[in-house]
Amino acid sequence: MVRTYINTRQRGIGLLLIFISLLGFGFMQVFVSLTGERIGVMEQTFFRNLIGFFVVGAIAIRKKVPLLGTRSQQLALFGRSLSGFFAVIALFYALRHAAQADVTIVSRLTLFTVMLTSALLFHEKLTKLHVFAMVLAFAGAWIAVNPRLGSSLLPMLSALACAVASTVAYVLLSYFSGRINSLTVVMHFCTVSTLASIPLMWRQFVMPTGWDLFCLLMIGTGAAVGQVSMTYAYRFMPAGELNIYNQLSILLNAFMAYVFLGQEPGSRTVVGGLFTLAASFLLFYFNKKE
Repeated sequence: MVRTYINTRQRGIGLLLIFISLLGFGFMQVFVSLTGERIGVMEQTFFRNLIGFFVVGAIAIRKKVPLLGTRSQQLALFGRSLSGFFAVIALFYALRHAAQADVTIVSRLTLFTVMLTSALLFHEKLTKLHVFAMVLAFAGAWIAVNPRLGSSLLPMLSALACAVASTVAYVLLSYFSGRINSLTVVMHFCTVSTLASIPLMWRQFVMPTGWDLFCLLMIGTGAAVGQVSMTYAYRFMPAGELNIYNQLSILLNAFMAYVFLGQEPGSRTVVGGLFTLAASFLLFYFNKKE
């Protein structure tokens, strides 16, 4: 009875943290879209990581965790940080030029690209059900975005590039498990991304004032809340289960885009989102049974 209570309590904490994380990243995407016409991608990326640099740095110092890792860990850490940096740039570009719900669906294909990459690199078991789920997810993304040889194609390719870059980052995170503290990994990413953004944003830098400054600070705050909450959520729930709940961002972001941006999801977006969610939950129940 005690063991059941503890497991239930831990799952409740994990669910609360993942919901806070999804809200944080959701608001980040909303404020990226709100500033897309006036603020450049690299300036948005700079503020996205600057807030995280201070927040995660403070937590790491308080917990006496190495901020940037050891010298022998730098190659792997730079690989994760640079892939994550590129993923953020690709995501922000897509959000500026396409509907938030569509971008979320395509970028969330990471769950399946990670599985495929793990099977190729680490020879993890890939069954017919896994293949079916991946096909179902890709079909859902295709239905949702309805890509044509026009203005909508490039943002969707950028969202797909975000999924590919995130795959590299997640594969490296699997390698870090048990070797490098997760706060060190996040701190390294925020530091590298912040410094790398400065020369890239310099020529198109716009001094933010008023509403734009508030939005940029909220981009960073939302990202920091999402990142920290996600990091701690992995302590209370299995990674596979958390990845499934992450797919709920498809529905949450579509709802937030409708409320805050006036982006009403079309029937194709709804059907495509349901396809992706169905594939995700299919994998979850299969993995739970195994």
